[in-house]
Amino acid sequence: MSEFTNSQIIMEKIIKEEAAEQNANFSDYFELYTASQILKDYDVTYSDIEYSIVGDGGVDSFYTFLNGELIKEDTDYSKTGKHNKIEVVIIQSKTSKKFGEDAVVKFNEVTRDLFNISTDIDSDSLKRRYNDDLRGRVSIFRGVYSNLMKSFPDLNFSYYYSTLGEEVHPNVVDKGNTLRETILRMFTGSKFSLDFVGASNLVELNRKVKSTSRMMELAESPIATASGSYLCLVNLKKYYEFISDNDSLSRSIFESNVRDHNGDVVVNVAIQETLHSGKEDFWFLNNGVTVITSKAVLSGKTLTIENPQVVNGLQTSHEVYNYFSNLEETVQEARNLLVRVICESNAESRDKIIRATNSQTSIPPASLRSADVIHRDIEDFFKANGYFYDRRKNLYKNEGKPASRIVSIPYLSQCVITTVLLQPNNARARPSTLINDNTRYGQIFNKKTHSHFI
Repeated sequence: MSEFTNSQIIMEKIIKEEAAEQNANFSDYFELYTASQILKDYDVTYSDIEYSIVGDGGVDSFYTFLNGELIKEDTDYSKTGKHNKIEVVIIQSKTSKKFGEDAVVKFNEVTRDLFNISTDIDSDSLKRRYNDDLRGRVSIFRGVYSNLMKSFPDLNFSYYYSTLGEEVHPNVVDKGNTLRETILRMFTGSKFSLDFVGASNLVELNRKVKSTSRMMELAESPIATASGSYLCLVNLKKYYEFISDNDSLSRSIFESNVRDHNGDVVVNVAIQETLHSGKEDFWFLNNGVTVITSKAVLSGKTLTIENPQVVNGLQTSHEVYNYFSNLEETVQEARNLLVRVICESNAESRDKIIRATNSQTSIPPASLRSADVIHRDIEDFFKANGYFYDRRKNLYKNEGKPASRIVSIPYLSQCVITTVLLQPNNARARPSTLINDNTRYGQIFNKKTHSHFI
């Protein structure tokens, strides 16, 4: 009988215990667990992972990210900048204690069969070979790439093969060379990686805590208040670095912001013109941004901000990001941005600040979503019954709450649309935009509707 390593014993015990706690099948939970660990640095929820599980053709889950955002079939990505980054992440997870060649061979078969945008993905032959979920997720990638290919987006294909094994035989690694050749032949100039994630890697990922703090380098010493808040001037290039993650706009720090980027509207065009040709300091002509946090610590001219949320200034932030994304790195920048960093740990007070900082301009009532009283009521009700309402995206995931007990706003919306409004097809077809429309939002989130549940 062969001996297992400590890492294998540890990981199998952890996953079995967590699966038992959530009344989940060990194999099924292993898929969710490995995906959540591999994607720890991405801004995805458990619902996003479950949405991306396809379970066919040697692929357990399939993700398409555009500039750091997970794209679904109803995601509007028409307001992108000139420089776009498309990332495709494909994961296969097996509970075996070794790595086999077959998994990598299947990666190559799926890539060869489904990634060619000139073929009909709904042909009878491909329908017989691959299920609707897999073809649907690949269709999302093909659609994004086809729509943006004129702008020559950066393409990155990341394959992950995870097991409870340890060593990878050279023959298995060699199969990855064929996969690499397939990708580079189909998408010239793209980036490719194939990672083998074994028990030791999973132990390391499990211990890795995603950092919730970010550092902002200031241009001048800030004005500080007794409450620990700061009024700062930040160099525009340093602010760009603050809101960026691996050359993509960090979605997580804008989660509390109530408005989406509005594209080339009058205000944004004016910001663009100021960035490109303004001679005055930027903060003379711009109202700046507001960042809310539970804690900020100043050291010299560097402000370390715990879980920062940009609650006002999304338009400015997007334009600053787009501006520097298309500049040469050697270009010098002397202009500054006004940044207000407000320290407030009380959730209700934070919601009041979000509303107040966004009431100075005309905003549709339904834009103030997660700050609505009804969402706080739902959160309290769920918590009293042992569940966690993800009113602030990934708050409970980051706190380590069980995946089976976290309910997202989009998922609750789908449940209401299906069971109360009796529109299951509509709920399935619009997983992420059900509440964008004011009328639809009012149908889902009102006291009468939720009296069925609360």
